[in-house]
Amino acid sequence: MVKRKELLDRMARLALEFGFEFSKSPDVHGGSHDKWYVGGEAVIVPRHNEINELTAKRILRVWEALLDETARREEGHGQ
Repeated sequence: MVKRKELLDRMARLALEFGFEFSKSPDVHGGSHDKWYVGGEAVIVPRHNEINELTAKRILRVWEALLDETARREEGHGQ
């Protein structure tokens, strides 16, 4: 199990690596999940103290892919 705080810390580090700001406060609160947006796409994070390790890995994989895609898209607009 991965602590939610630990997962959010990893998401924040990844965002900074790609040059994005990260707020620990979610963009959208749901019933038992929160959403963080990057590039118009959302990553959904359960609002549990502990998150299954496979779920956390999947969230991080999707988050990193969205950050990468958004960074590349923004890079292309600057040329």
